[in-house]
Amino acid sequence: MKCKTRNTFLIKNMKRYPIWSYLSISAMDAPLISIAWYLYFAPNLLNTSLNTQHCLILGVSVWLGYMADRLFDIRFKKEAQLISLRHQFCKENEFKLWILWLIILIPITIFSLNTLNNDKIFAGLILILFILLYNCINQCFSRKRFPKEICVAALFSYGTLFLIENPLKIEEFIHLTLICFLNCLILTHKERQVDKLMGINSWTNPFTHRSIIIILALFCIYFLIAYQGRFNPFFAICLLCLALHIRSHHIDEERFRIILEFLYAIIPLLALIAKN
Repeated sequence: MKCKTRNTFLIKNMKRYPIWSYLSISAMDAPLISIAWYLYFAPNLLNTSLNTQHCLILGVSVWLGYMADRLFDIRFKKEAQLISLRHQFCKENEFKLWILWLIILIPITIFSLNTLNNDKIFAGLILILFILLYNCINQCFSRKRFPKEICVAALFSYGTLFLIENPLKIEEFIHLTLICFLNCLILTHKERQVDKLMGINSWTNPFTHRSIIIILALFCIYFLIAYQGRFNPFFAICLLCLALHIRSHHIDEERFRIILEFLYAIIPLLALIAKN
């Protein structure tokens, strides 16, 4: 009888999360976005076989990176400081997530070493070093306006593109980095009160709602001129981000993040279909 009562108590006290939030709180949204852009940039995808091994390595690696970042974020935070659902989820399951992280890390490392050529392995090691450096600096200077948004955008873009067989094109890297930066910029602005409670001080905090509208409008103009193609995913994302940011006062933080991440995953796939 006591055992039954205790189990009932545990079930009642387990935090329930909305179904639509699970991709975000489990950090699965970032791998899906990364794979979507990898498929978009991969040359002649419909005329060649899909490299599922690269997609697997990319998706798992991005998940490991993002989950580690969140677990480090909550490491020295009190529960009262954790407002966002993704950080609450990590805090509630911290030990389990670290165990899962280590369990996944070992086989994906062995698989990558056996699958990738020496050039890709070397590029991957360099990327890992930069990610480790970023995490160390971010944890030390999160209260001092560390430019996290630029670092995350650059690391995410390079991590997405370095597995492509063809040599990395600098304009593709710059364009992907720019729209990833816009993602970080409007998310940080939307969640600035959440970050403040967590003790995070972003260098983008001085940007006002109106100034971000201007930045997004300028990026729309740039991508409309700079990118030539049947379907312009960069312009489409900037335009939709502009519309979403304008309406951001009417959307709560969690739904805002879900909508934004959905756009970043679906637009490159639509562009991939259009260009082929």
